[in-house]
Amino acid sequence: SAWVAAAAHEIPQEIGDFVILVHGGWSKKKALLFNFISALTFPVGGLIAYAASKSIDVAFLVPFAAGNFLYIGASDLIPEIKHHHGSKESVIIFTSFTVGIAVMLGIRVAIEGW
Repeated sequence: SAWVAAAAHEIPQEIGDFVILVHGGWSKKKALLFNFISALTFPVGGLIAYAASKSIDVAFLVPFAAGNFLYIGASDLIPEIKHHHGSKESVIIFTSFTVGIAVMLGIRVAIEGW
């Protein structure tokens, strides 16, 4: 399910965040503390959404979450892509991006129909 995927990515995400903070000059103790505090937003947000789902329909949150993930992916990937100047690499990157969107659309159509 989507929840399992979101939860499973948290461990490598938090390790990466910790390494970036330490590499940026933070002490290990400070990086671990702030990383832990920021990581608490995941279960807290989940509990709030779960509690709210008992009285209101929270399905409208899904597009916001999807848009957030798309924004993060695009804002991280587009600057990286701009550093590649070869046309062959550009075609591979564009094709991969297009195939990814097509796979997401295909899954949606398979599950919910057109």
